[in-house]
Amino acid sequence: MEESLVRILQVLDRAGSGCPLGYITRHTNIIAPLAALETLEKDGFVSRVKSNTWSPTGQPLFEITAKGRQMLRQVEASALQVSLKLVEETLASE
Repeated sequence: MEESLVRILQVLDRAGSGCPLGYITRHTNIIAPLAALETLEKDGFVSRVKSNTWSPTGQPLFEITAKGRQMLRQVEASALQVSLKLVEETLASE
């Protein structure tokens, strides 16, 4: 999974509720996250929050789904395993 998509999932996971595009941009440094969010939405990793209130920005809100949370945990776990393996190899070569 692309690093930018992982960063978006991490931000949505930490937020714990629906986030507008501006919030996602601020916390991921991705200037225009809508296309990435639509990709994640198509794959079932995020969903749009159905808002019953008017939003001053008019932007959609996105939140992470259970499937997205599971994928994020898998990506983070595999990254940790790679890091540990690298440390072990480095220590073994010294």
